[in-house]
Amino acid sequence: MSFRLNPFKVMRAVGIVAIVVYGAVLVTGYKKSKINTTESITKDMKVRNKNFYNSKDYKNNLTLPKQVVENNNETVAKEMEQAKPAETVDLQKNSANSNKQKTDAKAADEAKKKEEQAKLEAQKSEMQKVAQQKAAEQKHQEEAKLAARQAEIKKQQQIEAARKEQAAAQARAEAARQRAKEEAAKKAKEEAAKRARENAKKHQGPKKYIQVASVTTEASARGIAKRLGGNFYYKKTTVNGKTAYVVMSNMTDNPNTLKAMENQAKRAGGGYMIRSVGK
Repeated sequence: MSFRLNPFKVMRAVGIVAIVVYGAVLVTGYKKSKINTTESITKDMKVRNKNFYNSKDYKNNLTLPKQVVENNNETVAKEMEQAKPAETVDLQKNSANSNKQKTDAKAADEAKKKEEQAKLEAQKSEMQKVAQQKAAEQKHQEEAKLAARQAEIKKQQQIEAARKEQAAAQARAEAARQRAKEEAAKKAKEEAAKRARENAKKHQGPKKYIQVASVTTEASARGIAKRLGGNFYYKKTTVNGKTAYVVMSNMTDNPNTLKAMENQAKRAGGGYMIRSVGK
């Protein structure tokens, strides 16, 4: 059988070995640093051993020179002379003083608390006053803004009202001009009609008509009227107790109309006569 190396397994083994070596190096370094630190500390510290009282240092301290001992004694004596005599202690008085001190301390604490409370109240009152002042100023500003907006709205309304009033005035003026124009036209028309009627009255003469024929049969009268046109017609009448049909024109006071009907009568042929109304 052939044996093949798996590269991944080799790499994993190498990694494990590297990690183990690195951990060993770290542990060794930590131990060395701990020993060095401990040695540096112990060099600066003077630790008493169990046999300290048998050591030379202790014995040397016990066998100080005589001059040193005398100097130490003189120093202690001077300090004792300079010290004041001990005072007698009255326990009751001390107790009363202690109670008084406690009471005074308690009163002082209460006074201090009251003073602090008063300061807090004063600060609170001052803060409330400042807050009220700010609220009043803000309210005043808002009222001023509202008043300014209302004034602006009122101004706009006045401008709009003035514009509408101006437009209405222009509309009324235009309507008045239109009415005046219409009235003037109507008056002119009436004046023209009046003048036309007056002129017609001036030129108006007696009403006249044309009598074209008088026949005994209605068929003859109808044929003649039809031949003459729309301005002519016939009517039934009685002449000397006999029935007759008279062909005649419309009545008119206009000479031009009468002349036109004469021409129609001439085109129809036969004689005709012009008669006035009532004759």
